[in-house]
Amino acid sequence: MELRHLHVVLTVAEAGSISRAASLLKIAQAGLTAQLRRIERGFGGPLFLRRTDGVELTELGRHVVLRARDLVERFDELLVTARKLAAESGGAGIRLGGVAGAPTPLLVGVVRGLLPTHPQTTHIERSGDAVLELVRTGKLDLALVTEFPQSPLRIPEEVDFRTVATEHMVVGIPVGHRLSGRAEIRLSELADEEWAVPDENYGGGRLNLHLACEAAGFTPRCAHFGVDPASAAELVRSAHTVAGFFPTGHDLPGVLLKPIAGNPVHRRVTLVWNRGCEAAEHVDDVHAALLRAHHERLRGHGRAAKLAATGLTVAAS
Repeated sequence: MELRHLHVVLTVAEAGSISRAASLLKIAQAGLTAQLRRIERGFGGPLFLRRTDGVELTELGRHVVLRARDLVERFDELLVTARKLAAESGGAGIRLGGVAGAPTPLLVGVVRGLLPTHPQTTHIERSGDAVLELVRTGKLDLALVTEFPQSPLRIPEEVDFRTVATEHMVVGIPVGHRLSGRAEIRLSELADEEWAVPDENYGGGRLNLHLACEAAGFTPRCAHFGVDPASAAELVRSAHTVAGFFPTGHDLPGVLLKPIAGNPVHRRVTLVWNRGCEAAEHVDDVHAALLRAHHERLRGHGRAAKLAATGLTVAAS
């Protein structure tokens, strides 16, 4: 027996007939009749006497209705007081989001550090458009999206945004590769290599990589498609593949990450939010903390030389 079953019984009792109750509940009369029979079986006997002009409560029915009203009223009171307490304690929570491949964990850590008493949830989507739609409709408060020059996002009017960083793609080659001693690599030097191409939904920039290779005079030999960054790294370690990566701050054992001469492929990481959400008042602090977090992420994996090697340019605050 569930609370919704008590609502059904109370509606039928107040309406005085199954047909009127079905109309109030917006369900078919036959469906309500079948549901009412199941409810009566749960209580062990009939709650209503069926008459030509409607229904009448049985003795059991009067007992159930009396107690049900008390339970429903107490439950409604519980909802009101709980929601009030949650709002006063920040319990409504902050809903965070991001596109797969974006540095969304940084956003999660930043918000937790700034607003430790606010519960939070995180939702990862497979496209920037999906994230923006959730932000536009108020289902997400703050999110990170990525976009490439050749495929910019269409940001809705209801959504505000602020750039966090511009990240340049680096190429991953196996240890011992013929170009492993180079400080940077020209794309044209990889014309004969097999490529592992991350899925666009992992922020891989596949289209932009193709365009950059064609501008360098060749079409990349894409042998492995739709892989996530971890699988791409594993393929590179096999010593037969190269792949494009964006900085994550994590080491990839067996993979050397080399800047691409001229930085031909880059993406922008953007903080987006619904301007009408309560979390909007914290955007300045969140944005500033995200900038610091990007610096700290790279600094923890190797001095200023690592910063240049990964090709990260942090936006001005």
